[in-house]
Formats: sequence, C-alpha cells, structure tokens
Amino acid sequence: MADLDDDLDDDGGNINGRRRNGFVDGTVAVLMSLALLMAVILLWSRVVISVKSGEAGVLYSFFTGTDRGNIYGEGVHLIWPWNDMHIYDVRLQTREQEYNLLTNGGLSVKLKVAIRFQPDIRMLPLLHVAVGPEYVEKVVFPETEAALRRAVGQYGPEEVYTSHRGFLETVVIGSLSKMENRYIIVDDVLVKAVDLPTTVRDAIEHKLALHEEEKAYQYRLAIEGKEAERKRIEAQGIQSYQQIVSKSLTPDLLRWQGVQATRELATSNNAKTVVIGAGKDGLPLILGGDR
Repeated sequence: MADLDDDLDDDGGNINGRRRNGFVDGTVAVLMSLALLMAVILLWSRVVISVKSGEAGVLYSFFTGTDRGNIYGEGVHLIWPWNDMHIYDVRLQTREQEYNLLTNGGLSVKLKVAIRFQPDIRMLPLLHVAVGPEYVEKVVFPETEAALRRAVGQYGPEEVYTSHRGFLETVVIGSLSKMENRYIIVDDVLVKAVDLPTTVRDAIEHKLALHEEEKAYQYRLAIEGKEAERKRIEAQGIQSYQQIVSKSLTPDLLRWQGVQATRELATSNNAKTVVIGAGKDGLPLILGGDR
C-alpha cells in the first residue's frame, strides 16, 4: 500500500509539473505573440511604404546612404526598418509668393508671383542629395526672387506696372536658366499683381487714361478726315458731271427738247391751255390743268 501511495504521489507531481510547464509555455507563447504583434504595429509604417499616384520615392540606406540608381514609383515597397524612404510630389505644382523689389529708379514695388514647377523625376535622387525635400523654400523661391530682382531693376515703375517690353518673358527665362541646374523644372512664372505706392499708381493710371483719350481723339480725327475726303471726291464728281453735261446742252438742243415736251403735254388727257409763241425763245406756254 505504501508503494502504491508513493506511485500515486509521483504521478500527481508529474501531472502538476507538466501542467505548470504547459502554463508557462503558453504564457511565453502569448507574450511572444503580443511582442511580435506590437513590433509589427510599430514597424509597419517603416517597413511597408506606400507611394501614391503622382509621387516618387528616394531610398536612404543606413549603411550605404542614398540610393542614387533607383527611383521608387507608385505602389507598395518593403524596406528594412533602419532605412528611410523619402516621398516627393512629382506633379506640376503652383505656389504663390510675394516679393518686395526695387525698380531702376529705386522705387519699391511689391509683386505677387505664381510659380508653376515640378521636380525633375529623372534627377530625383540627386535633388534629394543636393537640396532635400525643402527644395521649394531653398531653391524655387530664392531663385525666382533673384530673377525678378534682376528683371525689375531694368525697368521703371510704369513699365513694371503695365508689363511692357516682354517683362514676363524676361522673368521666365531668368528663372528657367537657374533652376534647371538644381534638378527642378519651372514651367512658368506669372506676375499676378503689382502693388505700387498710392501716389505713383494714381499718376500712372491717370497718364494711361489720358493716353487712351488721345488715341480716341486721333481715331475721331481720322474718321472726320476720311469723311472730308469722301465729300471732296463727291464734289469733284458732281463738278465733272456738270462740266460734261453743260458742253452738250446747246440752245438748239434745249429748244428741240422743249418742243418735244410740249407735244407730249398737248397730246395727254389732262385739261390744259396751250398758248403758242408766248414762252421764252418762242416756246408755247402750257396753262390750265392741275395747279
């Protein structure tokens, strides 16, 4: 009996031991699963990279630096958690900026400018190495200001205000020549507003209004001159006609036409009185009929 009790005690101990070991193993497995899940959650955004439409990525490796040979396009990319993926918007973008500049006379003028640009996707890794994601503030705005400053400094306030002499074209060309060397494509630079001191702006607008009035007067004078020319030509035509007709109207011809007219009146059905030889040059007088 004693041996049986000992065996039972040993079996119970083994069972309890296995239960304790199984509980410990299960707890460890759960903890490891939770730790793995937390690691996946924490590292998901660093491992699984989504590049959206209109974007491109540049990979920076912790060990080798920027990957200059590859550009990561749209889609999902898997990277090591110790690396970084820098996402760039490669679509055509428009940004507005205000600049205070000086004209050739030293007058301050404020320009509101819209810049349309995009990074050169072929050179995106080089752009990332040379400038970085803040290329708009580091390159686009400063280079545009430099081009504008050079252009505005060549003109007076009125020319800047009215955008004469290819002013916008000068700005665009100056901007393009600088930014292409920085891996950025500038599509256009548009001056949206020009703000001058009030007195200068009023003087320019008054001058422009007078210029338009002068053009209107010149147009009216041109019309009146053409009308006078038309009347002169008409008068010359009438004079020439009268001269030609007067040469053909002899007294005998006029007398003969008077006889023909008298004959037609005498044979008409209207009541009349014909006095022969009572008119000028012996032509008959026609009396009676309707007054």
